[in-house]
Amino acid sequence: MIGLVEVVFTEEDRKYLRTLAEEVPKLRVILEELLETVEVLGDESLLRSIRASERDVRGGRLLGFKGLLKELGLDEKEV
Repeated sequence: MIGLVEVVFTEEDRKYLRTLAEEVPKLRVILEELLETVEVLGDESLLRSIRASERDVRGGRLLGFKGLLKELGLDEKEV
């Protein structure tokens, strides 16, 4: 017959477990963001597109939301 083992956690153990439970999800988010960054940096086509977009921003070749509405002949209250 298999015996049962009783696990006894000290208050310090409980504190560490609570901290882990709080921090692990944050770490997961950070790792996902890091992986996404690595994927972007590894995609030369995407990097060229990002650089082109940055040039467009610096060159003033973008429309803001209000400018787009004006170009489409729409009033902001209609949207």
